[in-house]
Parts: sequence; structure tokens; C-alpha cells
Amino acid sequence: MPRLTLPDGSHPELPEGEPVGGVLGPDAIAARVDGELKDLSFVPRGDVSVEPVEAGSEDGLHVLRHSAAHVLAQAVCRLWPGTKYAIGPAIEDGFYYDLAIPVHVSADELPRIEEEMRAIVAEDQPFIREEVSRSEALARFSDQDFKREIIEDLAEQEGEVGPGDTVILYRNDDWLDLCLGPHVASTGRIGAFTLTSISGAYWRGDEKNPQLTRIYGTAWASKEDLEAHLHRLEEAERRDHRLLGRQLDLFSSPEELGPGLWVWHPRGGLFRKQLEDWVRDLHLARGYDPVVTPHIARSVLWETSGHLAKYSDNMYPPMQTDTGDYYVKPMNVARAAAHPWRHAG
Repeated sequence: MPRLTLPDGSHPELPEGEPVGGVLGPDAIAARVDGELKDLSFVPRGDVSVEPVEAGSEDGLHVLRHSAAHVLAQAVCRLWPGTKYAIGPAIEDGFYYDLAIPVHVSADELPRIEEEMRAIVAEDQPFIREEVSRSEALARFSDQDFKREIIEDLAEQEGEVGPGDTVILYRNDDWLDLCLGPHVASTGRIGAFTLTSISGAYWRGDEKNPQLTRIYGTAWASKEDLEAHLHRLEEAERRDHRLLGRQLDLFSSPEELGPGLWVWHPRGGLFRKQLEDWVRDLHLARGYDPVVTPHIARSVLWETSGHLAKYSDNMYPPMQTDTGDYYVKPMNVARAAAHPWRHAG
């Protein structure tokens, strides 16, 4: 029988063929087995170290959100048969899924999708992991073009679908996805969640590919954690500098200038001047000497510094003049002499 090493130092023996979840307690939603995240249904073949993964931990939230992404896609497929589903990862604080839905779906539909997700959660459908051959996976995804493309492109690589000819699938009820996992034991283990926004995204980030509908959501271990997260988002939005700039008549970013380029209004200009004075006085008080450099320089400077050789693709194109090519400076670290010095540039 496999001998387990648990975090408390105990070494229970697991009957042959039994999953690790049976020894980890009711709060575990996944497990770390020899350092790797696994489903609770994982069956070890030998002695292993096992740690429980609870929903509120970083690992637990990742697993929970990944499972919520599957339920999101399943709900959309229920509501709009014929939907083609692409990818749906867990991301920081949430999850999303990219889908080709046969009808136009706007943010007004998010409550309807969320309601269908809650129905799937209430059904407590088990997540079942399957390992199949590449040919079988292609056959089972016969009507899912994006999944077939992933299988055909990546089946020989360790990653999205599994190593070699092995393709890993997860099934809950009659819904199937291509995924390495792990997942919670069943949809009923998914905690508190909500859908947050909807946008467009090109398949594989290439504008030459079909544009998909990307639906975002967030999921947490408890309703209290979800409400706290939504409150943080509300507070961040309330303090958004773009919103405050308009409300206080400090600055604006006209479309003609481009994103991230600001016009400081009189009130904002005065506020900025006061900040600059405070920063300058602070530097002087701490022994720094100010150095002011031009915003452009001849190409020879950036050739010497190595910027052109290494970063030219990320620099603005040259301004060609009778005296040579000039570039906008890619850095703001100056030296006022041939020896190192302390400067506030």
C-alpha cells in the first residue's frame, strides 16, 4: 500500500486504488502531491507526500476559479447550443472563457448566464478526469473547431493537452473540455462567484483569426470574500485617477493626443508644480544634484549605450535630419561627468 507523508508528520497507508482525498478532510478541494497540484481523486502508485489544498489558499483559489471557468462555458453552451468554446483559464482574482456564440451576447445577458451557472453548481456534477488518445479526443471534439486545433497543434508537447499521444479531458455531466486540471471534486464545491464583464478577443490574440466573446468572472471561497473583493473594486474605481482628473478639473487626455498623454488644466498644472517643487526640495535636502537632459539625442549615443542594438524594436523611429538621425531617449539615467555621481535626473 502507498505510504503517505502528511504535513503533520503522520504516515498513513492508503489502500491500493484509493484516492488521496479520503485522508485530507472535508475542507480540502485539491491536493499537492510531491509538490504538484492534483485532484482529490488522484490515486498514487507509490509513497508520496500529500498536502491538503483549501479553497481560501492561493492554490485553492486557482483551482476553484479554473473550475468556475468550465461551468461558465457549460452554461453558455446550454443557453446557446452550437457555441464553440476556446480557452478558459484562471487569472488573478478571477477567470474568463473565450467563446464563439452563435448570437450576439451583451453584458445584459450576464445575469442570465450566472443564473444558469448556479443551476449547474446546484446539480453538484462530478468533475471526471479522463486520459484518452489523440485520435479519440479529436473524435469527441468533432464539432469544436478550437479544441481540435489545440489538440492538433499541441498534442506532441507537454502542456495544454498532455504529453505525447495522451490527451487529458475533464467531463461533468455531458459537457466535455480539454484541460490538464486539477479541478474541484464537483461543481457544488465552487464557492461564491459572479460574472463581471464581457469583451471581444481574437482567437490566439491574432486579429486575422475569428473574434470571440470573452466573458470575465471572479470566484472566491466564501460569499464574504467575494463581497470584500467587489468592495475593493468599487473603492479602486472611486479613486481612479482618470475619474478624479475629470471631476476635479485637473487634467484630460484628448483623443487627438493618444492614450496616456495628458493635458494639465490650470488647477492641475498648479497641483503638478507643487508636487515637482516638493520632490526637488526633498532630493536637494538628501544630497542629490539635479541634472536635466534633452529628450532626444543622436543615434551615436544609443549605439554606444547598446540601446539600438538591443531595444531598437521598442524605441520610437528615428527623426532624420541634415545632422544625422535623432532618437527619443529610451532611458532617463544621466551622468554629468565622466565618473559616477549621485543625480536626480
